[in-house]
Amino acid sequence: MPRKKRQLIDSGIYHVYNRGNDRQSLFRQDEDYQFFLDRLQKEKETLRAKIYHYCLMSNHFHLLLEVTSGGDLPVLMHRLQLSYARYFKTKHKFIGHLFQSRFKSPSIPSESYYLQCGRYIERNPVKANLVKEAFQYPWSSACFYTHGKESALITPNLYYDQLGSTQKERQGRYMDFLSFDEPYASAINRELATV
Repeated sequence: MPRKKRQLIDSGIYHVYNRGNDRQSLFRQDEDYQFFLDRLQKEKETLRAKIYHYCLMSNHFHLLLEVTSGGDLPVLMHRLQLSYARYFKTKHKFIGHLFQSRFKSPSIPSESYYLQCGRYIERNPVKANLVKEAFQYPWSSACFYTHGKESALITPNLYYDQLGSTQKERQGRYMDFLSFDEPYASAINRELATV
């Protein structure tokens, strides 16, 4: 049975994710995480993509990104995953398939969901009990939004500026957005949808 063709649109925003084959580790050392992010940065610049949020967990990754041309998404991900697989197999003497399957890439159709999707991505380490607060995890975009950590990789989420009139206010509200329970986060999302 043939694979279902991806529905790709120009200027589309996608939640892209994949995991290690048989849930094996994709990242074993800090250098592995950094190589993946460096390669993502390179592909982002080459294809003029925008990375809004990311989180690299030991056995999977999440990205919220926008591509100028719909056809750029599979190109970006093919280059990223292929180069990372080559790096990982050489460094760790790994044989076989590194990734479980094709990457998943549901489009995010509603603008009011952009922040909610970013929140979901950045809360992965909290849900996995790796950290108490999302911004404490070093391999995600959370610290960019909560503490202003510089990153050439990240383009600020389209709705981030609407969280406050100053950078300090935006950072505080975003930290609350990440820290509190789902009803609070949903309330912020509803508030942004009316702006």
